[in-house]
Amino acid sequence: MQYLHAEVGLAQLSKVGEELCGDNVDIVRTAEATIIVMSDGLGSGVKANILATLTTKIATGMLKRGIPLEDVINTIAETLPVCRQRKIAYSTLHIIMITPDGQTTIAEFDCPATFLVRNNKTIQFPTQEKIIGNKIVRVGELCLQENDLLVAVTDGVIHAGIGGLLKLGWGWREVAKTLDTECNEHSETEIIGQHLIDCCEGYYLGCPGDDSTALVVKMRYPQQLTLLTGPPANAEHDADLVWRLFSEPGKKVVSGGTTAQIVSRIIGCQLKVDLTCHDPQIPPIAYLDGVDLVTEGVLTLNAAIERLHDIKKLRDSRKQDGATLLAKLLNTADKIKIFAGLAVNPAHHNPGFPMQMNIKAQVLNKLKSVLEDKGKEVIIEWI
Repeated sequence: MQYLHAEVGLAQLSKVGEELCGDNVDIVRTAEATIIVMSDGLGSGVKANILATLTTKIATGMLKRGIPLEDVINTIAETLPVCRQRKIAYSTLHIIMITPDGQTTIAEFDCPATFLVRNNKTIQFPTQEKIIGNKIVRVGELCLQENDLLVAVTDGVIHAGIGGLLKLGWGWREVAKTLDTECNEHSETEIIGQHLIDCCEGYYLGCPGDDSTALVVKMRYPQQLTLLTGPPANAEHDADLVWRLFSEPGKKVVSGGTTAQIVSRIIGCQLKVDLTCHDPQIPPIAYLDGVDLVTEGVLTLNAAIERLHDIKKLRDSRKQDGATLLAKLLNTADKIKIFAGLAVNPAHHNPGFPMQMNIKAQVLNKLKSVLEDKGKEVIIEWI
């Protein structure tokens, strides 16, 4: 059975005059489930952000340790105080838990109902009210299918334009109608989320009256990318490493001139360098049959890391240099396997230095950290 992957996209808008968004989202992936917790802190700015962050961190920390949902909600209800004047909780709680087979549990406390988009039709995710910790919580379960979308938003989205351009605000039903027109099986989560936030900013006439967050989850089969960089320590293992690369599913990338020459020799295919894209900072790419991208090594990997820090800019970029192309491939992959050769490159490593001072090792570990922060599974195998 091939398991499904929960692709997550997020877009946010801060209240006018505030540096920090008062909403917070925390995402944790374990072998058992993808856990997403969103919270809207009371008010706006730093105080709201702290309250929302405290809520999400407590919830994900407990859930990833396997603590039952009711105990988690009860703990948060007991931990976070209630505003004396407004008699409401200091933060909302929106929990989404998705297992690899698509089984999904959602808990909603004092937040807008979750949107479920299936077959281009938007409905409310089915829930029932429960009393947990003296709080009314909506809880529901459903098995999601490929291309199903979940959309969770904070009050700032539902109330966009209230008292101004829209007397009663955007409203849940109108947001659902927008999703009907924007969502299909080819939709990207971050683009959907950003479209909702752009609409919010428009309805607020450029002066958001509340923090707004749009979280979009899409169920699809996982995409793998395998990256081969550097020759193995023992040249006798060259052929084994190349055939391992070609035996892996999904996209394939070769990084490094010497590595590309080895692959070319083993598979009996000519390496063709592309000089059409001139970038003084990034060495040119090349082509090999059966390989999706061939780039230079450390310089290109390091530049790709920089591009991964700004996903919106990366997505909009039309550049065709090796670093941009590599960053785009890495960003669309869910599982990334890196075969890193241990052969010493004198330009990158003094043989008398420890492994931690190897430039390539530093770059690959940094790449791993950046990708894992984006919720991707990354494995580095040194050979």
